[in-house]
Amino acid sequence: MDTILEARNLVKVYRTGAAPTAAVRDVNLAVRRGEFVSIMGPSGCGKSTLLYLLGLLAAPTEGTVLLAGADTRTMSDGGRTLLRRRHVGFVFQRFNLLPALSAEANVALALRLRGRPVGTDAQRMLEAVGLNEKRGRRPGELSVGEQQRVAIARALVTRPDVLLADEPTGNLDSEASERVLDLVGRFHADEGQTVILITHNERVADRAERLLRMRDGLLDT
Repeated sequence: MDTILEARNLVKVYRTGAAPTAAVRDVNLAVRRGEFVSIMGPSGCGKSTLLYLLGLLAAPTEGTVLLAGADTRTMSDGGRTLLRRRHVGFVFQRFNLLPALSAEANVALALRLRGRPVGTDAQRMLEAVGLNEKRGRRPGELSVGEQQRVAIARALVTRPDVLLADEPTGNLDSEASERVLDLVGRFHADEGQTVILITHNERVADRAERLLRMRDGLLDT
């Protein structure tokens, strides 16, 4: 399998306080197409920062990210945005759904932002996550577990090369967490979806094929 996402000597330093803080320190990582990787570590260890770097939502202080073979080091912000939209889907702990839009409209928005026709893709993806009958409801009318499933549908409707999930079960009870993990696992197993999942929970991390641990900005590969 070919490498779809690679980090080379990634460093991220924040300079907001009296002294600089290194959130990510010299991380190297290669993820193959179709792989399911979890990155586990305690709160504050730098794993979410790493995910944002991998997903081109933040720029590294040093090092580079290669996505779908493209080296992002010398790209403009606009170039990185286009590359991210073309290849990456995100699932966040807090869902980030637009409250005024229906579930279907939230999913369809991901297609519109990429200039793609909506057609029936949004409806079919909500059917795939078990929410077709609730596609007309707004996020406030859904349970937190259902909201997260809408967020997963939104992330996957564009068929991204890589799905990045930042603590996707962090706000869910155990039953909803299992359903979300089963859903992500099904897309990985049935459709070969590449997944990188960030978590502090050992049980969640064990769902992946490859488990990496992070502490104090360092990744144990």
